[in-house]
Amino acid sequence: MLKLLLAAIMTTSPAEIPPDAWTCNNQIEVWCTADGCAATEEDETTPLDVWASRGGRFSVCAYSGCWEGETALVETGGRLLWAADNVPFLSGRGGPNVNVTLVIIEKEGVGFVRAGGFATPLLCTRATPDAG
Repeated sequence: MLKLLLAAIMTTSPAEIPPDAWTCNNQIEVWCTADGCAATEEDETTPLDVWASRGGRFSVCAYSGCWEGETALVETGGRLLWAADNVPFLSGRGGPNVNVTLVIIEKEGVGFVRAGGFATPLLCTRATPDAG
């Protein structure tokens, strides 16, 4: 029995092991309002640093701070969804609280974040269990 268990563990690829957390960043920046959406010029793109865990914690960092929160993670059809309202912007200068929606498609490593005016596609990678 032990040999079967060890064989199963040793033949499991890293892609089959559920990630504990994800890190994401953007290559472009998209802003949306009720009037429509527009991408910024490449040299004007704000780098985003996004982190999220299966435990429900997440952060969306831009400029000099981060929107950080926690919510119940929703998993459906290979998609992970974090959604929270009134998430505080943590920085030395403060900032607006916003609603945050983050979606990651596990198999493809792509995602989407909506925080404040940002409505931006993301490239995501699995983080190590001790990240964040």
